[in-house]
Amino acid sequence: MHRPARRAAIIAAGAALAASGAIGVAAAASSPHASAAATTLRYFAFDINNSTNDPGFVPVAGTSASVFAQGDQLIINDQITVTHKSGNGYPIVGFDSGVCTLTRVPEKFAEQTLGNCVVTAVWKKGGSLTFQGVVHFKKQQPESAVLAVTGGTGRFDGARGVLDVGFTASHKVLTIKLK
Repeated sequence: MHRPARRAAIIAAGAALAASGAIGVAAAASSPHASAAATTLRYFAFDINNSTNDPGFVPVAGTSASVFAQGDQLIINDQITVTHKSGNGYPIVGFDSGVCTLTRVPEKFAEQTLGNCVVTAVWKKGGSLTFQGVVHFKKQQPESAVLAVTGGTGRFDGARGVLDVGFTASHKVLTIKLK
C-alpha cells in the first residue's frame, strides 16, 4: 500500500479508537444512575503515528507493503481532543489504542476491502470506552464508518451507543451518540 493510503488507513483506524474516548465522557450520562436522555458528543482524533516511516501499518509476513493483503493490521494510536482551538492547538482530553485487521481484500482494484476494528479510548479524567466495527476502504482509503460502543470502565460503566467516524486530511471527526 502506498504511504498516503497507509496513513489514511491508520487515520481511519485511529478515528475508531479516538471515538471510544469521546464516548466515555457521554457514557456517564447514559449509566443506569443518569437520565434516559440521549447524549451526542464530538471530538477530534489526531494520529500520532503520522510520520514518514508509518509505524501504524503492519503487513502480513511475506506480503508487499505496497498493497493490502488479508490479515494486514492498521495500528491505531491517537490523541483525542476537543473540537475547538485553544491557543496554538486543541486541548488533549485522552488517547486511544487499537487495531484494524483487514479481513476482506478482493481482487485488484475491487471496491470491497473491509477491516474489523477494535479500539479502546481512555480519558485523562478517568474511565475508558471500547468500540468495535467494520471500516470500508475504497481505493485503499477509509470511508466514514459507524462503530458500536461495546463497553466501558469507571465512569463509563454500562455505556452503549454508536460512534460515527469521519475523515479529513489531518484528523478524524468523532461523533458519539450514547443511549
